[in-house]
Amino acid sequence: MKKLFYTLFFTVFLVTSLSAQRVLTLDECIQIALDNNLDIKRARNEAISARAGYTQSKFNFLPDLSAGASHRWSEGLSFDQTSGTRVNTTTLGGSASIGASVTIFGGFSKNLELSRSKLLLEANEQTIESNIQTIEGSVVGAFLQVVSTQENLKIADQTFGLLKEQLDREEKREKAGVGDMERVYNFRSQVAQQNLRIVELNNQLKSSELVLVQLLLLDPTEDFRFQGISAEDADLEAQITDFEEVSGKSLAYSPAIKASELNLEATKKSFKMAQYAWMPRLSASASYSSGWTSNLRNQDGSVVDVSTQMENNVNKGAGLNLSIPIFSNFQNRTRVQQTKIQVLNSEIGLQQVKNNLTNQVQRAYLDLVNAKTSFVAAKESLVNLEMAFEFAKSRYENGTIDFVTYLTSLNGKNTGELQLVQAKYSILFRQLILDIYTGEMNNQN
Repeated sequence: MKKLFYTLFFTVFLVTSLSAQRVLTLDECIQIALDNNLDIKRARNEAISARAGYTQSKFNFLPDLSAGASHRWSEGLSFDQTSGTRVNTTTLGGSASIGASVTIFGGFSKNLELSRSKLLLEANEQTIESNIQTIEGSVVGAFLQVVSTQENLKIADQTFGLLKEQLDREEKREKAGVGDMERVYNFRSQVAQQNLRIVELNNQLKSSELVLVQLLLLDPTEDFRFQGISAEDADLEAQITDFEEVSGKSLAYSPAIKASELNLEATKKSFKMAQYAWMPRLSASASYSSGWTSNLRNQDGSVVDVSTQMENNVNKGAGLNLSIPIFSNFQNRTRVQQTKIQVLNSEIGLQQVKNNLTNQVQRAYLDLVNAKTSFVAAKESLVNLEMAFEFAKSRYENGTIDFVTYLTSLNGKNTGELQLVQAKYSILFRQLILDIYTGEMNNQN
């Protein structure tokens, strides 16, 4: 009965643990990172601000319209403008006005500002895509580090099982009087060493998982498991797209390059605005106002009705205003020099972005080529190493080779398995990075 209770308790505990564990795929990790990343959120806020600036640059073509009203009180000697008399008494009065102005020609500044703000909006939108591309690359690297460590841990567990199996065999032989303690001690030491290797890999796995969880901005106290990536040998050994095509697609797709190009065009608009600051400005304005005062009276001495005064005291006006800049303390010239430098720096920045991307693509492409070559060689080598190990294992169990020869063969097999895993995930990582650079990952999603 007690045994049944413990069995049921363990089963319930295991099911509860598995249900609480959250399994994440690579695509899910990327989406979580994109949803939580603060740089992307900040870039989106900046894009919202840039859109508001673009909308405002459209509204700047509209005329200015304002209205006002006032009520005043004065006592003593004063000149009443409404009645046109000099008075020495307590005076009440008021006025109301409305006016409008519009720029007829402003040196193309509003047109240039509209174009500039639109370019900045598009640049901010491309910056969001550039941040997304960066986060995708970081998540891919961290995720593959986790799953490759998981593969290495599986290999270490399998090796531990082989050594433990041999240790059990030698202990049974020694107890039966047909073995010797030297072999037992040798296998015990190797089992202990392999167990240490497993502990180290588990620690490495936990560290890699923490890096990934922190990158996703998730709670590290939660229980996560990351699902490995399956890949057929045919896909891993498939021919690589020509470098010129990969490089061309990367340069054409790159959001960072597009953002730099748009920022360059925006600085050119600023440069033109600075140049056109020497041009004259022409604007038109119109106004309508009226007022009343307590000093304006009828023949019987009563104050003229406010509505009558407001109707009779109407003042209308309209005019044109021409402004020609002659000397502005060299501010215009300085502004031209500064914006010209900004254009030159933007050109340099654009070239740097192109150079950096080209270098990254070249490195990823070369690493992919090398990884594919290594994978083919490691795959062929592992076949031979496994056959050699099975032969050595059989001979060792039959007593025809010593422990050192057996261990050398086992270590060779383990090394071959690790090299194959390393080559496999190196191919996957470089291929995914190139897919990110060329935009193929977005097309797949």
